Amino acid sequence: MEKIVAELIYLAWIPLVTALIGWLTNWMAVKMIFRPQTKRRLLGLEIQGLIPKRQNELADKIGEIVEKELINAHTIRTQLDTIDFKHYLEDFTHRLVRKNLAKKLSSIPLVGSMINDSTLRMLESMAIEAMQNEVTPLKDKIAQDLESHLDIKAVIYAKISAFELDKLENIISEVARKEFRAIEILGGVLGFAVGLAQLVILVLL
Repeated sequence: MEKIVAELIYLAWIPLVTALIGWLTNWMAVKMIFRPQTKRRLLGLEIQGLIPKRQNELADKIGEIVEKELINAHTIRTQLDTIDFKHYLEDFTHRLVRKNLAKKLSSIPLVGSMINDSTLRMLESMAIEAMQNEVTPLKDKIAQDLESHLDIKAVIYAKISAFELDKLENIISEVARKEFRAIEILGGVLGFAVGLAQLVILVLL
């Protein structure tokens, strides 16, 4: 009887051990997404974390996806068209006329005596009207320059490829912490199920 109990206790360890192995395997798989950061040799094999090894490839692919699917020069042009420049023009013109032009005109003989608040308001109004007529052509010119010079893919590639690996690991781990934990637990659950199946087979045999 004691022998049978001992054998049953021994067999009961099978699902526990396989659960531990399953959890440990998945835990290691998650860690190997980021580690080791530099190439290491283990049992004759060269290993390196997935993200450190393919950081440049990931940066290139992410840049390509963002440029094609999320943000491109046309998107920026569309957003630029939604900006109301009137407020900025009025503020800029006020400072230009009151702080710069007024001082220069006041210093000119004869002309300076005619410079007063009414004159400055008139100059402001004329300048704002003239500049508002140039808003649309200015937006078009800026949009054209952006479309021809802004390389979103290259900007994103440069940023991601130069990102510190520790910082990148912390960001991804913070975002996907629950998913990583679920992967580890799932490894333990599957391992336990496999061990339980083995146990049933051994008992039946």
